[in-house]
Amino acid sequence: MIIDVHYHFFSRWPADENVARNIAEGFLLDGERTGVKKTMEEVLPVYRKIMDDPESNELVRRMDEGGIDVTAICVVDNVDMGLDKERVMNINKRCATAAAGHPGRLIALAGIDPRRPDAPTLFRRCIEEFGMKGLKWHPDNGYYPNSPEAYAVLEVVNELRVPLLIHCSPLPHSRAKYALPIHLDDVAVDFPDLEIIAAHMGNMWWRDWLSLAQYKKNINGDMAMWQLMAVSKPHLFRRYLREILDVIGAEQVLFGTDGPIFEPHVSNKDFVDIIENLTEKDQYGICFSQEEINAILGSNAARIFRLDQDTREPHK
Repeated sequence: MIIDVHYHFFSRWPADENVARNIAEGFLLDGERTGVKKTMEEVLPVYRKIMDDPESNELVRRMDEGGIDVTAICVVDNVDMGLDKERVMNINKRCATAAAGHPGRLIALAGIDPRRPDAPTLFRRCIEEFGMKGLKWHPDNGYYPNSPEAYAVLEVVNELRVPLLIHCSPLPHSRAKYALPIHLDDVAVDFPDLEIIAAHMGNMWWRDWLSLAQYKKNINGDMAMWQLMAVSKPHLFRRYLREILDVIGAEQVLFGTDGPIFEPHVSNKDFVDIIENLTEKDQYGICFSQEEINAILGSNAARIFRLDQDTREPHK
């Protein structure tokens, strides 16, 4: 079973051509800095197709193409964007509806900014009324995950026994200090039964994330965004991942794509293929066991999201 734990739900691609181009340009810059260079002419048609997908039918088609069995689609809420709680709850409900339309294939993660005055109640509704299966946070929007308002929501997350997927990496236009891995240390200690998925494994903060994950077994990490390095700098990708697994084992690393953000740069199918082929030694003798690959691609996420696993062989 292959599970993508990190995919952004976009109910509609911006209708304004200038807005669409501005967003695509930001993603182009991310790719270029990592060594995957594409032109606007290459990526814009792909973004239009994959992000104008309110019912997630196109996503499921691409999952079939890439051999991905289950995807967690998530909503991001940022109070600074000015949306009132009714609109935010409507977006969450649309995400939940899209997931319900593909049972067994999609699971929905709620997006509720803890700075909202009634955030704990709103999150509870997402789980109990909409049937969502976890929480997604982007603290780099301006809040610490160990703040009092965050803890008020985490009390509900912990009570309902669902995981937290939380951004953990610098980004060009947000405040990196809020997304440092060290802030997850308090969360892991104060909520020892809460499964935390640090998105991107910290990205270039991966050693900071690793130092925490070594001792806090409920601090997991996903590989979203790492596909750019996997393509442009495969030797570093293998070396870093091997070091991570040599320290903490494979049980805390999960497959994630951050889709559809980087799909025009590296398809999810190609990313899956890269990970499955890690069992073959590279020129430096670095390789991974099939058990490690199976854990990363699916079994770890199945445990965290309490999903039934099948016995199919890894797809080729």
